[in-house]
Amino acid sequence: MKKLIIILLVLITNLSCRSQITVDSLKVKSENNQKPDKWNTELFENDKKWLKNSRSKPMHSLAFPVETYDYYVFNRQFNFQVDQAHFSGISFGENTGGKEGKFIFKHELTLIFYTENKNLQINGDVSSRNYPYLTIQGQLELNNTYDFIGIKSPENSGYLIVNLKSFDLRFGQSIMIFPNKDNSFYYLQSKEKPKKGEQFEEYLARIKKDKRILDMIKLASQ
Repeated sequence: MKKLIIILLVLITNLSCRSQITVDSLKVKSENNQKPDKWNTELFENDKKWLKNSRSKPMHSLAFPVETYDYYVFNRQFNFQVDQAHFSGISFGENTGGKEGKFIFKHELTLIFYTENKNLQINGDVSSRNYPYLTIQGQLELNNTYDFIGIKSPENSGYLIVNLKSFDLRFGQSIMIFPNKDNSFYYLQSKEKPKKGEQFEEYLARIKKDKRILDMIKLASQ
């Protein structure tokens, strides 16, 4: 019994230490981003040019200075069907393959819309400028305008907000939206996510097996 207690205390201590190290590193990063001598001025100037005519939605993107970092992000649009029902989605994450052209997708969050009988392309942006936080936003026009914005932290927590409905990503990184005709929507949240080394279609196959989807389609069709 004493050994078990000692093991538990050691584990708790290690977790607390790692958590404190993460907080300390984030604090240093935050402070450095506010120091002109730490800024990546080349990146800042490029962003000002690139974002000059930006039409990002729902929030307008502007340039801001940050410290030099090594972090690459990616988004992926996709469509699939469950029986005759169409779904359009977008996944966001990190490209751990770096800038050498080798793509290795590390999934962070996915947003999927029930689009009835058509395939759509979701307009979505993902930014690395808040490294080590991943930030995303986008918009989709259906029966209503659906705006979304999200942030994922290095501590594996974060939030996705869709038209002021918030989703805590600790309880699932895959969100499904089912629009209604009466200025409302239903939703599902799943812990399914792409596994390391598998094809993206394998992840979608697991998503489609969620029996709650057909129930939500029936509700949204009323």
